[in-house]
Amino acid sequence: MKQILNEIPYTEDQKTLKLFKEFENLKNQEFLSKEQIIKILMWKSPRPKNLYLSNSEVEIKEITEIAFKTKSDILKIHILTALKGVSYPAASAILMFYNPNDYAVIDIRVWRQLYNAKLVTSNPIGQNFTLKECEIFYATIRKLSVELNLTSRQVEKKIFDYDKKTQIGNLYK
Repeated sequence: MKQILNEIPYTEDQKTLKLFKEFENLKNQEFLSKEQIIKILMWKSPRPKNLYLSNSEVEIKEITEIAFKTKSDILKIHILTALKGVSYPAASAILMFYNPNDYAVIDIRVWRQLYNAKLVTSNPIGQNFTLKECEIFYATIRKLSVELNLTSRQVEKKIFDYDKKTQIGNLYK
């Protein structure tokens, strides 16, 4: 896996770069606004848009404030799933924009490559993640991040791009 990560360049598309610029000070906020969270969630997956929109400004403020205050990564991600339409992967996207140094997006492509490299040992298809798998994901990505002197986002995105480049067949079975 380290060899792959050293060979794959780190790139971001324009939409993601724009959001990084817009949210560069997100970590200094105590909570997210509805507008901010909708932008992040639509970036991750537009399919549950109506569920995202059904969260009130007050719910979003309170839930994101509680999530950002806790020290535990697992509690952060779990608390964020209290928002309608927010799964663990969507919650991980919120955390990634909140702090790309420490957080990566939990994604089928990345998990599958970690599984193929025997860095994770459960869920070979990378779907329907458990809270324990989220914890394992963050630990694995952060270990690679330290070893390669990259951010968590850079590690995750390189693995994502590698999977996209080498994928054979359908992503979802």
